[in-house]
Amino acid sequence: MRTTIWPPYQMMLQGELSGESTDTLRCIFGDINESFSVQVMPWQRAIQDIRLGSADGVFTSAPTPELEGVATMSAPFALEKWFWYHTNDIDLSDLDKLRIGAVRSSNQATWLESEGIKVDELVNEGLQLLRLVRAGRIDAFIADARHFDELMVLDGGQGAFSDYFARSFVRYMPLGVYFADEFLAAHPTFLKRFNEEIADCAGEAVILSPQEIDGIRRVVKSRIEPELEHLNLLAALEEFNPAQENLSADVIQALDEQWRQEVMMQEQPLINEVLNRSASTYLRSVKQSTGRLISEFMLVGSAGLNVAQSDVTTDYYQADEQPWKNSFSSDNSEFHVGGIRYDESSRRFQVKVSWPVVDRAGKSTGIVVIGVDVEEALKVKQ
Repeated sequence: MRTTIWPPYQMMLQGELSGESTDTLRCIFGDINESFSVQVMPWQRAIQDIRLGSADGVFTSAPTPELEGVATMSAPFALEKWFWYHTNDIDLSDLDKLRIGAVRSSNQATWLESEGIKVDELVNEGLQLLRLVRAGRIDAFIADARHFDELMVLDGGQGAFSDYFARSFVRYMPLGVYFADEFLAAHPTFLKRFNEEIADCAGEAVILSPQEIDGIRRVVKSRIEPELEHLNLLAALEEFNPAQENLSADVIQALDEQWRQEVMMQEQPLINEVLNRSASTYLRSVKQSTGRLISEFMLVGSAGLNVAQSDVTTDYYQADEQPWKNSFSSDNSEFHVGGIRYDESSRRFQVKVSWPVVDRAGKSTGIVVIGVDVEEALKVKQ
């Protein structure tokens, strides 16, 4: 394995490699009963080693075009929250007019290049960026929120944050390990076993803060809930609930198994019957009206089965899922926000938000479940 020093993920403490990523890897490799060794070197040399086949893996990395075709990234075990840091009077609407800085070979520098954003000043470490903004030599740079806070401490308290800086959210960035495709081909079960241990070993490295959860709730309330006609939802539930409630547990299980099989087949009679309902068409129209904010939309009936949906879901029965458990028997209409999930195909972060649908007598008759794109939600002006 190859890595470079990048606090707080990789650090040297009393001559020993430490840090959040190193601790996570030790935990994962211990759980899967595998050993590993690490060499510390400059990042570009580490990348070159894995490209040349002299290393099995490199960490901690964001998705990078440099390794496409030669290595595969693990599921994320850390989540950075990137912001533009800039002076208060800077307008970020036209980045071409700004002088932008970045740390040489950093994840931020790689991402800026992939986005076609010109970097005017490359430096060797983050503290230089902070001081270059203060000196008026650059206008802005991107940094992880926690890393910036560390830089402010290292800077020795040279004025409060608001004296010099404002910040604007950019995106969440997943961090993980790139494993060489040659290594994975020789060990076909390794990546699956590695990814399965991340949740237990990464701890709170991939979670939303209470402030972010509150922000998502506010966006749902201000941008999504007003788009929904409650009577449309209620009418769909009143139409399909009676038949679903009369189904036995064995029949529900059989339908759910049929649905799961159809997801992988060309012929999808049960799935198409639900997708072609007028209520599903309505949910798709609401989803489209919010741009990229909603990734999926479901209406679930009182028996826990899908009544309407914007997209194909992996299963038909939802009563064993957390959104249902959080919302159906809830005494209030609070928006329940689930855990953050990284979608590898789209490389986006999503959360499921759910709330109950109540009838005219105040009784829960089903729930709404939406998949919210976290980055889009937190960019919304509130």
